[in-house]
Amino acid sequence: MKKLFQISLLLWLVSPVAGQEPAQPQERTLRVYDWKELKAQFPSGEIFSRDGTSILKIKNTNGTPLEVSLLIIANSSIIKKADTVSCEIKWENVGIGRVEHTNLFRSFETSISSSLQLLNQIPPYASGGDERTNTSRFDFAGTVNWQRYDLNVDRTEVEGLPTQLELKLFLPTNGTVYLRPVKLLRVVTGWWSPQQIGLIGGIGGSVIGCLGALLGLLASKGKARNFVLTTMKIFIALGILLTIAGFVAVVSSQPYAVWYALLLPGVILTLVFSLNLPSIQRRYDELEIRRMTSVDAMGS
Repeated sequence: MKKLFQISLLLWLVSPVAGQEPAQPQERTLRVYDWKELKAQFPSGEIFSRDGTSILKIKNTNGTPLEVSLLIIANSSIIKKADTVSCEIKWENVGIGRVEHTNLFRSFETSISSSLQLLNQIPPYASGGDERTNTSRFDFAGTVNWQRYDLNVDRTEVEGLPTQLELKLFLPTNGTVYLRPVKLLRVVTGWWSPQQIGLIGGIGGSVIGCLGALLGLLASKGKARNFVLTTMKIFIALGILLTIAGFVAVVSSQPYAVWYALLLPGVILTLVFSLNLPSIQRRYDELEIRRMTSVDAMGS
């Protein structure tokens, strides 16, 4: 009985701690697009390996605008799961292009930056309508070492899912760009917020811990047999359900705080009450036999 009381107290103290770990969103890689596999698409580009990673080098030397289609994704089953297209890129001596305009009053120039663009081709709202293209992009110039940039996939319910994603590089003038393999990512958020996890862990752990201590006390005195045994069986069933939910959370790539907050109390509940149930049931049986023996002795 003492062991049940101690472990129940442990569950009371540990369960709130399980909810204190922030449930940060996690990135899950859906697919990696290696430049070696796409080599035929870049007759003007150079692909080489460094530290086991393929790198695409694109250089513009003639000063005229250069636009390169780096990648086209048309697999709808992958697109509907994707949140971002991620790419590590560095550039050297990338200039800013200028376009001259003339109107009725004066002539002026407009600056054009180099850019990496993700084109989201959206289907029309109604049948027979025009297809739309939403663009995520970032502009760059000068010389910068490796940086990671994430371009958002347009997956809003209002716009609808893109039918195709196209990654494009645009250099309006001279410059050299290096790109590591492109990753298609999905952002996995927790089933609950950190505040909800803390609340569930705190209240649930406290209630179960107090009940476990009460069961241990009642069992040690041989009281409330039906209540104690029924409650322990309920806790075993609850522990099994929490353990299963924890494994589902792991398979679903849920954040650490989510699956840990499920697995920890689930395993403790299942093991503690399963291991103690036979001994407690046996103790109640022994006490009942003693009581009946005492009654028979008094009757005789």
